[in-house]
Amino acid sequence: MDYPPIPKPGTDPDKDAWIANFYMENHLAYEAFPDKVASPEQLKFIVWLEDEPYFYPCTDAIFHSIINKTAGEELVMRYMKVWEKIEPLVKSIIEDRYQRKYLLAMLQIKFRRESAPLVMLPTRLEKRLLQIFVTVSEIARPLSREKEAMNRRAADLLDSDAFKTAFNDLDGLDRAAGTDLEKLNIEIIFLQLKRLLCLTCHPELWTGTTDMSTEHLRELMKGPEAGMAQEHLERLKEFIRLGQSGQETRYYLWMGPTAGSVMLDIAIIRILIKLNIKVIMSVKHAFYYHSITMADIIEDPVLQDALHDADIITNINISKNELLNRLKSDKHLFVISDGTQERFNPLLSSVTFARAFKECDHVISRHPDDSPCLLKTRFQFTRDITVITSHRPGSIIIELKPHHPGVIRFSEKDLRLRAESMILHLKMARKQGKTIMFYSAIVGSIPHQIETAKRILNVFVGYLREKQEGVVVINPGEHFEKGMDADDIMYMWEIVQRSGVIDIWRFQTVHDIEKSFELMGEKVPPEWVGKDATYSTGCTKEMQIAMEVQKEHPEMQIIGPSWEKFMRRKEYGVGKLYDRAFGEL
Repeated sequence: MDYPPIPKPGTDPDKDAWIANFYMENHLAYEAFPDKVASPEQLKFIVWLEDEPYFYPCTDAIFHSIINKTAGEELVMRYMKVWEKIEPLVKSIIEDRYQRKYLLAMLQIKFRRESAPLVMLPTRLEKRLLQIFVTVSEIARPLSREKEAMNRRAADLLDSDAFKTAFNDLDGLDRAAGTDLEKLNIEIIFLQLKRLLCLTCHPELWTGTTDMSTEHLRELMKGPEAGMAQEHLERLKEFIRLGQSGQETRYYLWMGPTAGSVMLDIAIIRILIKLNIKVIMSVKHAFYYHSITMADIIEDPVLQDALHDADIITNINISKNELLNRLKSDKHLFVISDGTQERFNPLLSSVTFARAFKECDHVISRHPDDSPCLLKTRFQFTRDITVITSHRPGSIIIELKPHHPGVIRFSEKDLRLRAESMILHLKMARKQGKTIMFYSAIVGSIPHQIETAKRILNVFVGYLREKQEGVVVINPGEHFEKGMDADDIMYMWEIVQRSGVIDIWRFQTVHDIEKSFELMGEKVPPEWVGKDATYSTGCTKEMQIAMEVQKEHPEMQIIGPSWEKFMRRKEYGVGKLYDRAFGEL
């Protein structure tokens, strides 16, 4: 169903107030919760937001029913499904009768209070109840024994002779489709992936006792007649071809592994690795039923063994440089936390997850709870997403959500080539006897002053070029391309800055800013009085780099405020050119 667009802010005050209330009540308003909710810049790493005034982590149907105040029986039923998962969870884990009744009473109070106004998203209600459950019960890893047992059964299955015999059976291989060894290899890989995927939709293999004979496994690997439609199989085959095409390493983000099934997921990932694909597996930050969490990764001996050669990235706020350096290592499998305790929600995802999403070539979603937020929404994302789920035993669904056609991606290779091209031109200028000056200035550190900052930068660089003979002055603002964000720009410039081609690194001073306004025939406005490069987090990072470069190239001159004055800034905001704290003033 197509829903009418939500009016843009500023057209209907009552609607604006109700929408603001929706985001506040669900703790999804960045303005109110900047330390928990992703900034608009970070959100754009994942979601295409051009001309979109709002993003909501739910289906269109749920959002519009709440915003239009038509939420009724359907929303109440979704609330009840949340309770139907929470109540048996508590009863199955809490053995003490008094504590069990006390905890259920607390959860019921919270459930009634939060669900009554019909403005709370069911997923957000579920998270709040889970947080209360974990906090009050003081159980560090709920369901840990059950999940570890499921992982053990799945691992034993993959290690069994019956599985190996069934998995390597030539029956079902379309030899006619492989007219040469390369094509035949694709058919073999396709058949292996199909067999593993068919097993992922049979939870009885790791949740209880079932027939583990070779013949039974052969039947399960074939899939039921209607289990995998031909179109789904063709999508899977195309998935393999994309993996094999080209010499460059590709990066896939693998979301939503669950207990038991995760062992088959890892087996699939091992096959993808053979196709020159590096895989980033994202897990939950905190307990979410049978979903794998970072605590499971660290403490479950079965997962420890299965991921013995993986790079476990526990930092949830990793920088672009560090992430790319980790990805370029000799490792092929990486594990990160998505930063959440609920289904797919870009508004609450960790910085590391957002950056991994941005840097990957393709996203694979494996959790059925995530599919509504991906498929039943008007939003498109910055990467192609393949949703591979099973809604009932024996069936598997493969659906593709293409990325928005307007997405412009600058890969690490693209940024490096741009930087290297710039370095080449600068080296040629130096051979001609010219001096290379890099100018670092405030761009976005003063809220709502970006355009003014660009004017100041351009006017002063123009002044320097006119005033100085035989000097090439680099103005970073002149090399911005559509689609670049601050992460891309900072990464590209750092390559240039560390190349050793810069003779003079000049940092913006108070005098520079005053001179710029003088050249523009304007007085210095209050928000710019006394400002210089020390006010910019980006410039602070660049001063750090400049001092490191100067140690290797002592002949490089640094002009501007002293290093000590830069100490007030430590890190720039995600996807921003300015410090987060100052963006909130």
